[in-house]
Amino acid sequence: MKKNRLKVITLVLVLAMALGQFAFAQDMNVVTISGDGIESPLSLTMEALLTVPAEGQIEDEYIYNSRTGEKSVMVKGVSLKFVLVEMLGLELKAGEVHFTAADGYGIAPQDLADVLNDELMYVMAYEIDGESINNDEDPLTDEIVVYRKVKTAGEFGTVFKLVVDIEVKATEAVEEEPAEEKPVVVPVDFTDITGEFTYASEAIAAMAQKGIINGVGGGLYAPGREFTRAEFAKIMVLSLGYNLGEYDGSFSDVAEAQWFAPYIQAAVDNGLFKGYTDGTFKPNQTINRQEMATVAGRGAIAAGIVEEARVLKFVMSKSNYVDKDSVADWAANYVAWLEVQGVFADVAGEEFVPTKVVNRAEAAVIVYTALLAQ
Repeated sequence: MKKNRLKVITLVLVLAMALGQFAFAQDMNVVTISGDGIESPLSLTMEALLTVPAEGQIEDEYIYNSRTGEKSVMVKGVSLKFVLVEMLGLELKAGEVHFTAADGYGIAPQDLADVLNDELMYVMAYEIDGESINNDEDPLTDEIVVYRKVKTAGEFGTVFKLVVDIEVKATEAVEEEPAEEKPVVVPVDFTDITGEFTYASEAIAAMAQKGIINGVGGGLYAPGREFTRAEFAKIMVLSLGYNLGEYDGSFSDVAEAQWFAPYIQAAVDNGLFKGYTDGTFKPNQTINRQEMATVAGRGAIAAGIVEEARVLKFVMSKSNYVDKDSVADWAANYVAWLEVQGVFADVAGEEFVPTKVVNRAEAAVIVYTALLAQ
């Protein structure tokens, strides 16, 4: 009899604990919103999100891009703009919105103007395709995913998972000076940017107009030709506007009289490239995708496009590439960050193929998208 009574008591205690955990989970804050232009932080539970007035609720189809193609989901959630403007009285016009993920994964800051754009419809989603969200595989925690509508064709980086903190950071509004009259730029037309290389036409034309890249003569660009370390050093230096200095003779296989010597010097001085342990630079060695990604990522950091600490939060374990484990550790953070920025959208498919040699079309697209199209 005592044993039966003990079993009953134990069962009651277990149920009480489970119900207590469940109740606690339901009362936990799901997301906190704070920052410039907000008088006091607002912490929202799932119950609070569900009870936001109807005009602040969104139920709509969101299309997003992944490495396996375009996908579509039916999303229910709360308009981020509604919370910022109607519930928190935000009046800022210039700024950034920073998302923090529960798992520490880096998320690129979003322009405040985009967040307040009715067409982009940033939503703090609590339900996808009729089911609650469970990206952390813990059924006792409530969580949200922030979605936004695609802004440009083929765009990546429109879904932000496990968001637990949203912070608004003001930026100074810069008054634009009256535009100066600029000379008309004659378009640079290469006759061989056709077929499989049309994806690179915009990048090649823009960089050719700036004098960053050149053709090979006869109206040709040679988009399929392999790209060398020296050639990539040159377009990086020109893209970032570095001054050329005298070559100091650091590398045994680079002579002062060679055309690439000052570009290699500038690239090394600014931390974009490193030489090899045997004292060579290997200027004529072809460059592969993960090497180019590393240099482009370093360039973005040097240009102030992104902070190094943010890049280091991006990891290949979150990548959509099926061969993500084959990316070298020294290139991983750069590849992961550039992937989220959509830099490789037209270059790589389901596989990144990190050791694939880059051609002239790919080189133009990677540099233009990472550094110049910001």
